[in-house]
Amino acid sequence: MTAHDHGAWLGHARARLRGAGLRDSAGRAAVVELLATQTCLASPQEIVDGLRMRSEPGSAATVYRALETLHGLGLVRRFDSGGVARYEPVDPSGDHHHHLVDETTGEVVPFEDDELERAIEGIGRRLGLDVTGHDVILRGRPAARKAS
Repeated sequence: MTAHDHGAWLGHARARLRGAGLRDSAGRAAVVELLATQTCLASPQEIVDGLRMRSEPGSAATVYRALETLHGLGLVRRFDSGGVARYEPVDPSGDHHHHLVDETTGEVVPFEDDELERAIEGIGRRLGLDVTGHDVILRGRPAARKAS
């Protein structure tokens, strides 16, 4: 998401939470504001660390509760990678990206690929479905270099 999209997500998230009748606790508000600045996946521990760096309220328990609430409302997407759950905001416009997990380092790299999107749409047509969403996570290792 771009900086503009982050602001849109923040407003959307606040409205969804209010619409669900949830009070605006300081801890959850801090988690939502931090997530609005994320460009990709973050683990709960990374969010706790980010809150501490900003001197914001939010224990690990608060972060986990907030993430479960946000996930239940469809405001964040959860990805499990290497035994670690990671979260990212769901863009209200429907725009999205995919992820590549480097199995040697655990690094998660976002990517977009128009050809992949067209292939997914084509699969949906062949199956007689309107694809309403999809998640793509590629896992890999650096390719071995060929000897010259």
